[in-house]
Amino acid sequence: MGNNMTQAFSGLPIVLIMIILTLSTGIGFASAAVSDEKIIFNGPFFENYGQGFSNWSGDMPPPSGTLLLKGTLSVLPDTVNAGESVEFTLNLDVSAMTITGKSGATIKASGERIWSLDTTKLLGEQVDFQAIPDPELLGVGIGSQVPDLILRSTKRIQSVSIPETGKPGVYPIRAFIKGTDLRTNSVNLTVLNGSATSEFNNSSVLEEPGKTLEITSPAITIPVKSDSENQTSDLQIGAINGKIINEREIHVTSIYPFTGGAGNTMGIKIYGDHFTSPVYVTLVKDNMVIDAYNYCFAENQKYGVVMIDIPVDAELGTWNLVITTKTGKATIPFEVTSKLIEPVILSVDAPVLTPDAAEDVSITGRELIEPCEVLLAGDNLKWFSFYPKPVVMHNAMKIRVKIDAPLSEEITSGKMDLCVWNTDGVASTYKKAISFSLE
Repeated sequence: MGNNMTQAFSGLPIVLIMIILTLSTGIGFASAAVSDEKIIFNGPFFENYGQGFSNWSGDMPPPSGTLLLKGTLSVLPDTVNAGESVEFTLNLDVSAMTITGKSGATIKASGERIWSLDTTKLLGEQVDFQAIPDPELLGVGIGSQVPDLILRSTKRIQSVSIPETGKPGVYPIRAFIKGTDLRTNSVNLTVLNGSATSEFNNSSVLEEPGKTLEITSPAITIPVKSDSENQTSDLQIGAINGKIINEREIHVTSIYPFTGGAGNTMGIKIYGDHFTSPVYVTLVKDNMVIDAYNYCFAENQKYGVVMIDIPVDAELGTWNLVITTKTGKATIPFEVTSKLIEPVILSVDAPVLTPDAAEDVSITGRELIEPCEVLLAGDNLKWFSFYPKPVVMHNAMKIRVKIDAPLSEEITSGKMDLCVWNTDGVASTYKKAISFSLE
């Protein structure tokens, strides 16, 4: 746990894992195209977005608030021959804030949404992503109260095979929800005529699709993943909200994950406000206290992350995650379970990072459960992938890192550890993976 994992594993395939925030087309890998980010919805939260979020119980009126939903659609590779396959990735980012009526109101029922790809001109039909339940999109489960602030990222991936009879051209494709005006901007997919060196002129570009056609029976059926494969949902994230004890001025609304394996390194996200510096986080049970490390909080101090090493012999059952500041303390129940599958980092390839300069970092590994997070940790310097989130596409990924180093004598040049978190919070660390220089 926490050690370099650079040795080869004989007899096991090595899966190429590269975390991407921005893809470069000149590094020898298949290039991806990403649509411009679009504001899909910006308006009242509980009244208008989602059938499930108009069903409330409690003594107080239904909450009111604002919700901003932004999204992008990407395709990898963005240039293919007829008969090959591509992978589309839909990324949705939600930020929502309750204003009134949140006390005592709990969600009673929820719905789900199916996003589709407008591939009618390419395939003759539309292709559906796996459904996104409202509790996954917003991180609020049935029977749970809504926190003051919600910051969530959700992703869906769908492979599409281009028919052998596919016509060459540039196809603008977007994702949308049928029967609504919720849609992303378009991303262009280029289909060649059987040769990677084929040339096109602008006359082969198809017009932007207009109204999409309703297809009641899509030909592609998306299998439901098993629990071990599809752990991208914090469906119970709100279930612990009612058990959080906030004392004095601190206000923690939720954490994720709220379980961790004995023998695992866990990355934990903490949501709330009034995280006045310094912040201390410990995992406590009876006389056993485990200190957190790698503290990294967003500038608005409403969202932070820490890491905790849970001993292999830790007692299974309910512990308490205790968050302490100068002005308050919060206590949240945390369940220790048996050991979980951890990501394996095989190698890291990165240039020397310097302040305020964006650089691409490549990672190879295996046992990654997406969506993943990345944390860099050096002496008195931390960086976390708050936004935009890493995108996993076809096991070929890259992350662009830009470190805003404060002017301080405590910040020095040196090596930084690289930590990869799976979606369930299980993490691994590659020691001294990246060099950082102030010059």
